[in-house]
Amino acid sequence: ASYLRIQNIQVGYTLAERISNKIGIRKCRIYVSGNNLFTFTNYKGYDPSATGDGNPIGAGIDKGFYPVAKTYLLGINLNF
Repeated sequence: ASYLRIQNIQVGYTLAERISNKIGIRKCRIYVSGNNLFTFTNYKGYDPSATGDGNPIGAGIDKGFYPVAKTYLLGINLNF
């Protein structure tokens, strides 16, 4: 199956030094990240990247495969 998948996106913001210094931190970065957020396809199964079981009759069918999990992550990097 043909498809387009957005696998990894990360957006972050680093606080200005004058602000982070006021709270006793040398550097502060806040970020949010997401994996496997969007898959654009006309495929009707769970995962268009799944391979068949070698059987030409069942080719293109993702039997036994689970959907690709979406994950979200929120984080803070601090330097003291």
